[in-house]
Amino acid sequence: MSRPSLREVQESFWRSLATAPDPALVELVPAAPKLAPAARVGIYADMYFWRLLDVLREDFPRLARALGDDAFAALARAYLTVHPSDRPSVRDLGRHMADFLAAAPPPGVAPGLADLARLEWARGLAFDAPDSKPLRLDDLRAVPPEEWPALRFTPVPALAVLVSDWPVDRLWESPGEATTMRPARTALRVWRREFAVFHAVMDLAEETALARLRGGESFAAMCEGFERAEDAGALLLRWLDDGLLAAFAR
Repeated sequence: MSRPSLREVQESFWRSLATAPDPALVELVPAAPKLAPAARVGIYADMYFWRLLDVLREDFPRLARALGDDAFAALARAYLTVHPSDRPSVRDLGRHMADFLAAAPPPGVAPGLADLARLEWARGLAFDAPDSKPLRLDDLRAVPPEEWPALRFTPVPALAVLVSDWPVDRLWESPGEATTMRPARTALRVWRREFAVFHAVMDLAEETALARLRGGESFAAMCEGFERAEDAGALLLRWLDDGLLAAFAR
């Protein structure tokens, strides 16, 4: 019987890490005084799982806190069975977690935790987003009043909008209370300023205005949702102060 090639051994080793010890690999491993070949291979599989568990815990610390160590480890095993690591970098390992929880939440996992996972992932993406110099109020002082209605603003790359069915801002502050919270539609903006990531709840007026801004509509269109022009101006100042805008065009 011919011996497997190096590539075949590597593929077998990978299968043993991602699922269960591959019999083809186990046959190649000599027994140790106190460990059978399958147990020796299992050591590497366990080490691999615990490293991936650490990665998921780093990406979803509040989800992990809400579930507790054992339940989060069980969730990680279930998740990795469906979504094993398939990229050279583990940065994207948890990209399916929110959808996984929403589609088939394991027993005992509160429904709102899927939205909490989605918020944690959005914050991670904001942290990794490209840098951009924020627009300042001084950049706009030279714009004549008659040109303001036609202005169009470009948001910073690290800005995202998250609309959830649960009060994720409260879940973020108190993840342990997920089982007692009631659903409530919540719209958040998520952004990074320098090295810090933030999120804030938006009312309907701000949510609508930001959607129009991100859709390339004019400042006049953004103001349509406000009864008073000064309210739209105050919102624009808040966005500038938070560093949400990167540029404008006349």
